[in-house]
Amino acid sequence: MSNKLDFFKTFVKDRDVASIVPTSLRCVKKVCANIDFSRDLIIVEYGPGNGVFSKYILERISPDSKLIMIEANKDFVAQLKEQITDPRAEIHNILAGDVEEALDPDDVGSVDYVLSGIPFSFLKKDRKIAVLKATKAILKPGGKFLAYQTSGHLKKPVQEVFGNLETDFEPLNIPPYLIYKVVKNGV
Repeated sequence: MSNKLDFFKTFVKDRDVASIVPTSLRCVKKVCANIDFSRDLIIVEYGPGNGVFSKYILERISPDSKLIMIEANKDFVAQLKEQITDPRAEIHNILAGDVEEALDPDDVGSVDYVLSGIPFSFLKKDRKIAVLKATKAILKPGGKFLAYQTSGHLKKPVQEVFGNLETDFEPLNIPPYLIYKVVKNGV
């Protein structure tokens, strides 16, 4: 069965899946252009779905890098575990707000990038803030939070937690995505 069909079936079953199809390769490349793949990295991915971003990242990271995937949907977790066997990848069936549970204690505060496809528009404001605070806590100073979303609903919460924000837009995706780029400042 195709990945797109599996993705669609999961979309129909789970109201927390925000799109009927996986993210386009064009959007994946645009978001990942913000990642410096020339060095060892710790990357956390929230809501990898069926692994479109994950596979792209694993093709580019160094042998000593790590990709930690946080996925709440059990069907997607099963697909990821079947399709991704790379030893640099870890797959955790938890919520994004519980991300610290998935990290080695030494990695908390040392994450280079957090990439997010979770539909923040489905979350209440206090839950959005909690996920953003957990994200800030795991990032190293200068680490980046990259999120792709269907609207501008995340601007105020991101500004509240991080104090900075750049945006970009990818119209050639279904649905079109606003791309958030945030840097953790300070220590």
